[in-house]
Order: sequence, then C-alpha cells, then structure tokens
Amino acid sequence: MSLFEEMSLFDDPTSFRGFIKALIYGAVENLRRNKLPALLSAIALLIFTALALTSEFNERPQYRQWILPEINNAEARFFGIMQEAEETTDDLWRLQYFIEGHRRAKTVLQVVRSHRAQTFAGRQAQDELIRYYELVIEELAIIRTEASLNDSYDYIAEWKRRNGELLPIRQKWVRWLQS
Repeated sequence: MSLFEEMSLFDDPTSFRGFIKALIYGAVENLRRNKLPALLSAIALLIFTALALTSEFNERPQYRQWILPEINNAEARFFGIMQEAEETTDDLWRLQYFIEGHRRAKTVLQVVRSHRAQTFAGRQAQDELIRYYELVIEELAIIRTEASLNDSYDYIAEWKRRNGELLPIRQKWVRWLQS
C-alpha cells in the first residue's frame, strides 16, 4: 500500500484532525522503518530522564564561589553599621548609623533577590534569607517610627531583641550553606 493510498483514508487532510492523523501516521511509519534507531533513542531517553530526575545536583560549591561573596559583603556592611550604632556614644551618630543600617538592609535584600539558587533546597534556603531581610526591614521601620514618637526609646536594645527573634530564620539559610 503506497503513501497516497493511506492518505486517501483521511477524511480531510487540510483539517486539524487530518493533520494530527497524518503526523501520527508519519511517526508510526518512521518507527516501523527505523526500529533499531528508534529503540536505542527510546532507551537513551529513559535512562537520561531517570538520571536527571534522581540525581542530586550540589550547587553549594558554585554558590559559595559566585553568589556568597556578594551576599557576605552586603551583610558585612549591614551588620558592621548596626554594630557601629551600638558602640557609638553620640546619640546623633547612633541615629545616623541606625538609619544607614535600615538602608543597607534594603541593599542586602536587593542583592539576595538578584541571585537565585538552582535546586529546590537552595531556593527554599534562599527564600528564608529573603524572608529574614524582609522582616528585618519591617522591624527597623517600626523601630524608627517608635523612636520618632518617643525620644527616650531605646531603639538599639529593641533592635537587638527583635533581631534575636529573627535570627533563627536566617540560620536555616546558613545550615543549608554549611551542609
């Protein structure tokens, strides 16, 4: 039976249904003619799919090499300015450092968001770090508001207390990074 006789079996080869039937017919005919290459291709597809789905890619070495230095740099600037705010004796400078710390927390969040981990576990860990800095920014804004309303408000002690509550969120990212 020739190809033209097979095509006459289709009602309307210009319709979508006829097009799909022609594609299926062509695929089956090619499989029939090329059994060995088709079988080898199917086996290769199954093997590589199984390997891709079951292998655990460890992205941490590349993450530590390319992404972590930038995050560490931004975090060091943030934690450094907050430490400076704690240690200074001048109230005006303390307030300036605190406000600068709020700005730097936003910068850290921007840096962390600009990089995405590749694996599911990495994305979860990085999402925890993003969550930590979102909450830090929110807490710093609340503390700044309280400080503007109450001159005797100890905003540095309040920051230390609230950061202590938030640090376990950041530790999830640190644990992933160190594992």
